[in-house]
Amino acid sequence: SNPTDGGFKRRAQERVSLRVVTPSGLIWRSTLYATQGRWQLFLTIPPEGGAGEGTGSQTEEEDRRYGFGATSAATLTLGRSEVTFGGEGRWDHSHFENWLTTNLIRDAAQIMVVTRQASGALFLQTSTDVGPHFRLSLGGRYDVLGTRSAPDGELPLADTKGLFSPKIGALYHLKRIADIYANISRGFRQTNGVVEDPSLPFITAWAYETGIKVDTRAIQGSLAFFRTEVSNEQTFDPLRLISTSGGRSRRQGIDAGLSARVSNVIRIRGRGTVTDAKYRDLVTEDGDTLSGARVFNTAKFVASGNVEVAPEGAIWHAGVGTNLVGPYTPFDEPGVELPTYALLHLTGGVRIGQAEVNVGVRNLLDKHYTEVRAGEFVAPGQPRSVYGTVRYGF
Repeated sequence: SNPTDGGFKRRAQERVSLRVVTPSGLIWRSTLYATQGRWQLFLTIPPEGGAGEGTGSQTEEEDRRYGFGATSAATLTLGRSEVTFGGEGRWDHSHFENWLTTNLIRDAAQIMVVTRQASGALFLQTSTDVGPHFRLSLGGRYDVLGTRSAPDGELPLADTKGLFSPKIGALYHLKRIADIYANISRGFRQTNGVVEDPSLPFITAWAYETGIKVDTRAIQGSLAFFRTEVSNEQTFDPLRLISTSGGRSRRQGIDAGLSARVSNVIRIRGRGTVTDAKYRDLVTEDGDTLSGARVFNTAKFVASGNVEVAPEGAIWHAGVGTNLVGPYTPFDEPGVELPTYALLHLTGGVRIGQAEVNVGVRNLLDKHYTEVRAGEFVAPGQPRSVYGTVRYGF
């Protein structure tokens, strides 16, 4: 709707690494790096869209940032044990501007903010073989992050917080058959919107998993039971670019995978996950209570599989595959459940001399489905698509 719309994105990174191996078996690795980036976008959005958009006029967004970082770790082998310890640090600077513009000319500023963030961490990881079949892993890290944000015309906001993340794992090896394992760990990430409010708490998650992995000449398979407990749950709407923070959620279920060679001609592969994902305690900014409701955009089950036919010594191969997505609740529509859908795909290829030609059809039956849905906004799934590749070896 506006021929002057457009923009650019530029990014650069520099890195230097050093690796030292001593006669005693100590391995020391260190990396220094720097990053620079700038992007500028002029965009006219019709009168409907996300927050702060949809005015019908042109807006400009400009983001300039740079940063520096370093990481260093040493690994020492002591008998049946291996110990890794080290640290890392990073400093970032970002300058973001949002303007109302007319044909690339700035009229008025909407957002102008400068943000700086410094972070550092110390970590330790150990792994010990207890006998010929049992391995125990212990580790953890402590992170400290400090953020300072200075919106234009307002007093600067600053906050510093730290978090300890432990990890423990155990593995029992059944000779020539399988591995049985169990893991417990804690992880975190920053909350969206930390630039506007540096005091926002971390999103943290305790993850628990136990399972078995089978690896033989003819069959590779896995079966795992998992649970993830999330605090300060944040639900982000990718279509309308808004988020809801706070509360807790739990995701638990079963994940299984299989790859087997039925004969010298046929191989089958499959993977599936069944998930029970519910908000344990969450109240939206609109006052809606979602405690006990399903986590948005998380399907009850997903699965994929394919059968590949590739005769030994033949110049051709072919395959048929499918993926299945179970019912799920769209973003911001508690109580609504979209139906299950399945897609069918075909692949094939032939070798011609030094060249290999591959073709495929995705969504062969041209199934109409929803990729992402949020409220009344819908992003449709990919229709029937044909693709091809050619590789030539010299």
